[in-house]
Amino acid sequence: MHLVAAGFSLRSIIVICLLSLLLVSCSPGKHSRNVAGSEIRFWNGFTGPDGATMEKIVKRFERETGIRVKMQIIPWGTYYDKLVLSLAYGGAPDVFICHANRIAEFARYGVFRPLDDLIEADRDFDPSDFLPNIWRAGQYEGKQVGLPLDCHPQGLYYNLKLFREAGIVDAQGNPKPPETWEEFLDAARRLTKDKDGDGRPDQWGFAFTWLRTNWITFISQHGGSILSPDLKRAALAEPPAVRATQQMCDIITRYGVAPKPEGFDSWMGFRQGRVAMAIEGIYMLSSVEEQKGLEYAGASVPSFGPKRAVWGGSHLLCMPKDLSPQRAQLVWRFMRYLSDHSLDWAEGGQIPVRRSLLDQPRFRQMRVQYAFAKQLPYVVFEPASHKSTEIMPFYDAAIEAALLGIKSPQDALNEAARRIQQVLDRP
Repeated sequence: MHLVAAGFSLRSIIVICLLSLLLVSCSPGKHSRNVAGSEIRFWNGFTGPDGATMEKIVKRFERETGIRVKMQIIPWGTYYDKLVLSLAYGGAPDVFICHANRIAEFARYGVFRPLDDLIEADRDFDPSDFLPNIWRAGQYEGKQVGLPLDCHPQGLYYNLKLFREAGIVDAQGNPKPPETWEEFLDAARRLTKDKDGDGRPDQWGFAFTWLRTNWITFISQHGGSILSPDLKRAALAEPPAVRATQQMCDIITRYGVAPKPEGFDSWMGFRQGRVAMAIEGIYMLSSVEEQKGLEYAGASVPSFGPKRAVWGGSHLLCMPKDLSPQRAQLVWRFMRYLSDHSLDWAEGGQIPVRRSLLDQPRFRQMRVQYAFAKQLPYVVFEPASHKSTEIMPFYDAAIEAALLGIKSPQDALNEAARRIQQVLDRP
């Protein structure tokens, strides 16, 4: 997952800049597809256990409909490069996955086929069944260009054994995850221990994992953001984001309950029982499930600030622009099937985004997914800017510099804001 938002390579940035010209200059029939053969080409980057889950769903669709699906799984590290090239030069799939934070980059070049007519014509499909904030993630300039398949928010993973040993339990003696900043800090202090007396903790109460997404959760809870609402101005050096970044630094330096994010594998530390709490995405569930002897559970991220917010991502199903009306109907049938069967998809470590599925007994039995799903109404995505991958390296560097103590939060974010604004001001 961490490669998903890493950004285009230099080659692909150049290619996508030419994309609009290529689409205009191509003859109308160059990419036309006919319906004959009833085969759907589907691209995604599900190389982990989620790929096996998706394959089962696809095979069931083939059995039930007689329609063949040729699914190609491409590692996320190269996925978007290949997708850009296929959309520009031909050979694009009939349906493909696009992450919510990449929608604007592609949509501004007109490479998506809007889904609005298909949605309107499908009387059995109800957009209001989707949580509104997730549904909007598939929109661009008023048009629905992506069908949300899932959401993968962060949540709090916590070690049940360590919580019991520290006495952090409820009235029934069950481990109790923190819900507020005060409860979090108290638990983290009690869970941070120097067992061998050498002055350095052998067990940490908490550890930061993916800095970017952890940081977006913190700043969003304080009312901060990376960009202004109109996406034209850098906002990350304003007081809310600075306060949140300082709070993250304090967890490391002032309170001493988390290690610096350098030379320490936080997620492996959690899996091995050396870290009691970590904030990570639901997509990491399979890695803890396979860890022998680990007693863990999931909960909502505590309230570090005055607002309820948590970072999340979403896989959206999209069509290329050039599908014929008949073929678009065929592909929509497949997209609908995946959406209708997103409880099957949830078993691979995702969360469905349709209200009609979230309260079903089957989903309630998926204990971590169900716990994380409670956060869906206030999931926050990265800014829907077509320059999102260009600006990421600047705030990534600022977060790391602040948490490592190289710069103060204000200085680090000021520098990032200056550089981001230069990117935003370019045509």
